[in-house]
This record gives sequence, structure tokens and C-alpha cells, in this order.
Amino acid sequence: MTERLVVIGGDAAGMSAASQARRLKGAGELEIVAFERGRFSSYSACGIPYWVSGDVPEREELIARAPEEHRARDIDLRMRTEVTELDVPGQRVRWRDVESGAEGWTGFDRLVIATGARPLRPPVPGVDARGVFGVQTLEDGQALLDGLSAARGRRAVVVGAGYIGVEMAEALLKRGFEVTVVNRSEQPMSTLDPEMGRLVHRAMDGLGIRTVGSAEVTGFLVDGDGRVRAVATDAAEYPADVV
Repeated sequence: MTERLVVIGGDAAGMSAASQARRLKGAGELEIVAFERGRFSSYSACGIPYWVSGDVPEREELIARAPEEHRARDIDLRMRTEVTELDVPGQRVRWRDVESGAEGWTGFDRLVIATGARPLRPPVPGVDARGVFGVQTLEDGQALLDGLSAARGRRAVVVGAGYIGVEMAEALLKRGFEVTVVNRSEQPMSTLDPEMGRLVHRAMDGLGIRTVGSAEVTGFLVDGDGRVRAVATDAAEYPADVV
């Protein structure tokens, strides 16, 4: 009897699992159904800052394998479909088509959950203001690019100086923005040794990126039209047209 594998999440981890399962078992032995809430599959999220900077000219260059390529390998990849409920005893998942609202159940013999994680957004006033962006998906990257085009000025503040924060700071600099990075740790890249962090800090200064360490964000100040105008910390405020 043919088994069914259900994969929740159609990006790198989920589709790698689906592809490996297909290599191990053909369509006659294993049916594979994958659900992806977004519009893109198997893409390089780590490359988003380089798309924002213009080093990667086209969004499609970040997509390793389009949905049609997965389907050609007998993987039933259902885009714009989110899983809303998991019934473990009944071995089934409830799904919803994001665009049409249609819902249904799909049974499984084996299940892979590869939804990833959500970036931490500080629970402070103004975090949902216009002009404040998170960067995790290609949709996020497109929203940011659209926001940069619509920004009223050329001041950008990046909250956080980990890998993505540092890369985004450089990307915004290449886009012609005046960039300030606000970081809770003393030095950027706190996953590195302090000596390496100081070298990164020095390199950022050399590029013209202002780096503020040991700063806790306490809120995002908003104009009357709901658009961000500054990032507030426990010690100062930093004007911002985009965050």
C-alpha cells in the first residue's frame, strides 16, 4: 500500500526532506504532499540582503527550485496553502487556501514540520508602524524594497547587529541611505569572539555605518500618519525614515 508523507513548509528544510524522501522511494511507494503558505519555494533567505543591495539583480536568482520543478518529481507542492490544525491521533492536517479560503483535511502516514521560526520583534510601542520591516521571506524582501522606494528621506536604522543586521546595514548603505545600527550588545556580531567583533565594528565604521552598542530599544516613535520617524533607546533617539 502507498504511504503518504506530508511536509509543512516549502522552503529549504521542508523541500530538502521531500526531495530526499523521493530519492529513497518512488511515487508508487510514497505519495508526498507539501504545503507552503507563501508564494515561493526553495529559496535562499540568506541572500535577501544581497538582493536588497542590488548585488543580486533579480529576485528569481534566489530561488533554487520553483514549485513546477518539485511537481515534475512527483512532489505535490501546494503553494499559498497554510496548515491550520494538526490532528496527531487522527494522522491528518487541516489546511486552508490563503487566497480562496477553501479548507480541507489531508491524512498522513509520516509528517515533517519545517515551518522555520519567526524573528523576534521587540514588544515595544510602534513596532507595527509603517516603515518598520522584518526580513525573513522573499515577500518581506519585496515589501522592504517597496518601502525604500516610498521612504520620505534617506535615514535608515537597523535594530540588531547579528549576521542579517550587518548585511542589511551594508545593503541599505549601497541603496544610498544614511545607516545607524542599534545593538543591545557592546559589539556587533556577538556570536564571534570580542576581538573579532571589534574588527567588524571597525570595518562598519570605515564604511560609514554608525554603530551604537549597549543600547536597548524602548520604542518606535510615530508621526501622525502612522509612519515611523525615530527609534528610541534607553539613552537616545535616532531619526529614521525606514527601520
